[in-house]
Amino acid sequence: MNFNAMLVSFRFKNNRMKRIVLFLLAFCAIIISCKKVVRVPLNYSVENAQDTTPQDVYLMSTGTAYVDVEVKFLGGPATDSVTLEVRGVPAGITVSPSKATGIPTYYYKYVYTTKNMPVGTYPVSIVSSAPGTVTKTYNYNLIVIPADCGTLFIGNLNGSNNCSVRDITYVSEVTATDTANKVSVNNLGGYGLNTNTIVKLDCEHDSLHIASQNIGNGVTMSGYGTFTSNKMVIYYSAVATPGAPADVCTATLSK
Repeated sequence: MNFNAMLVSFRFKNNRMKRIVLFLLAFCAIIISCKKVVRVPLNYSVENAQDTTPQDVYLMSTGTAYVDVEVKFLGGPATDSVTLEVRGVPAGITVSPSKATGIPTYYYKYVYTTKNMPVGTYPVSIVSSAPGTVTKTYNYNLIVIPADCGTLFIGNLNGSNNCSVRDITYVSEVTATDTANKVSVNNLGGYGLNTNTIVKLDCEHDSLHIASQNIGNGVTMSGYGTFTSNKMVIYYSAVATPGAPADVCTATLSK
């Protein structure tokens, strides 16, 4: 074989080797790429005891309130942690823990403490963060109420009813009683100005209760509900005539 033939043979083998090497490199790259695992971020929720996002917290002017918050694992890496931080708490109110980290599912018992705090509504937020996830912000209010939360509603309130029989609007007058956290609501449900309903308020749990009672005009009423600093929502049943069907209503009284 002459020199030129040998050179051609060498070039041919060299090119074929290069193609083999390039093919192997490409094949290895495909294998490595296929073995890469896409990391799924942690999926979680922040809820209170009622399986809802953090709700408003009611506080006495001086005192302590306890609120349970659950950081619930929903999916993703089971070893990733979540950090919660309470932000925007005004001077005069302290919260513990203000910042803490844990691996879901886990619970925090937040302790809110007040001392001579003025009555009012104070917006705050819980900010949560976890590796590889977008920061989440949960807004709610710290509502400081007087020792007798019934005083929040003294005066005239605008009422509206959503009922099984009728929907009406009316005006109710709320007056104090000789017992703290109990008020008398005139014309609740629009049953007449000579009707008065005793409503008991649970200040620490923003709930209310109406024991079965004759409110006047031959009407017997019972119910329950919730309230904020400027509104009561009452779910009640009332019977105006013995033996007649009950009037089942949702009454909203607001300032």
